[in-house]
Amino acid sequence: MKKVILLGMVSVLGACATSDKQIAEYLKKNPKAVFDVIEDNPEQFIEVVNKAARKAQQNQQQKQMAEIKKQQEQQIVNPLKPALSDARRLAGTAKAKITIVEYADFQCPACAMSHPVIKEVMKENAGNVQLYYKHMPLSFHPMAEPAAYYFEAIFKQDRTKALKFYDLLFENQKNLKNVDFIRQMAKKTGADMNKVAKDITSTEVQMIVKNDMSEFEKMGFTGTPVILVNGVALHGAQPKEEIDKIIALTTVEPK
Repeated sequence: MKKVILLGMVSVLGACATSDKQIAEYLKKNPKAVFDVIEDNPEQFIEVVNKAARKAQQNQQQKQMAEIKKQQEQQIVNPLKPALSDARRLAGTAKAKITIVEYADFQCPACAMSHPVIKEVMKENAGNVQLYYKHMPLSFHPMAEPAAYYFEAIFKQDRTKALKFYDLLFENQKNLKNVDFIRQMAKKTGADMNKVAKDITSTEVQMIVKNDMSEFEKMGFTGTPVILVNGVALHGAQPKEEIDKIIALTTVEPK
């Protein structure tokens, strides 16, 4: 029976004059023919489907990259303007020409990958760069939100201790599995733990995190990390060269 169906397909589809309409009509009347061909050639079918899926994925990635590049070109001219204040600056000075705003999740692997890159950029541009850390704890990272509250509670006491906590969490992210570990890292910073315990539940601390998340979403970002360099968004973990490129494009001295 399968041979009969296949011969029927060949007889209809094999002619040079066969139109797309004729092919569609034949398959509509004989849908089982498609399944018979697949059943007789399963490995080839899987190979073709996988190849098509890879091509579709590559095309989608290329489109996304093209769109991101277009957005960056627009942002160089009209930079994004997140809410910034001296009270939120994690490192650097207000006079620095390079402003980095990091939207991240303490439990996000890609954010941990970005951490040493940002530290290297900060070191290389010491005295000319300021860093702001903003929160976007993702729902599927259960320790990200508690870590964000601890960070802000420590920040209320001392930004240097908050910077140390920030480093400790990203550098030891594989151990970020429970609140006890977060407390241990907070204690290592030398913070007043009684005050931290009180502040993590305060409206002030929780609103900082909530407002950061709202700003992230309003800017149309969808995943962490997002690194804003002088208002130009870099999405995902990026090599230092990409950050350097944006710095060079956005700190050109007027002639």
